[in-house]
Amino acid sequence: MGFLAVVEQGARAYPALLPLALVSIALTLWACENKRWLWATVTGILGCAACFLYLGSPVRAAAQPGAAGMQAAVGQVGTTTHSLLDPGRFSSSLRLHPRFPRDFPIPRSFRLESNSGGARSGNLTVRFRFIGEAANAVCDLREQGRANDWVVEILAPHRMIFHKNGRTVEAWFSYPAHSVVLDIPDDQ
Repeated sequence: MGFLAVVEQGARAYPALLPLALVSIALTLWACENKRWLWATVTGILGCAACFLYLGSPVRAAAQPGAAGMQAAVGQVGTTTHSLLDPGRFSSSLRLHPRFPRDFPIPRSFRLESNSGGARSGNLTVRFRFIGEAANAVCDLREQGRANDWVVEILAPHRMIFHKNGRTVEAWFSYPAHSVVLDIPDDQ
């Protein structure tokens, strides 16, 4: 099961990797089931090699001569699940964006799904999934925001804006999808 968790994490970080991984796993399992051990071994090795080459390609591109500025920018972005092709962008489903307000409350019923934005500037977009009833998720976010001194402006049952010290966080709820998108406009 640990292998499948790694495949899932890689597929979330690299969506184009999912079909490659699925085909490789399916062919390897088929070959094992039919006792074609050479096929299973070759397919498994080729699939793993293709995945490693796919995952390693942005690192090699950044390590080429003449890309020193790109390497410095990648180093400033911080550690992510993979190297970024464009060092000025951040995208992750594993951790919050470095510019996300640290004092903004996130209810326990929320699970980070994705977030993206400029590493140093630009608007941030963070998407969470929530469990339970939508009305409870809205109330939890609103009450925790007020408890952390965020001023809450309710625009509609599915839309709120939070203000604190000149910072703004816009919350958009999608009830059927059980998700909330937080938009954080760039102040610059």
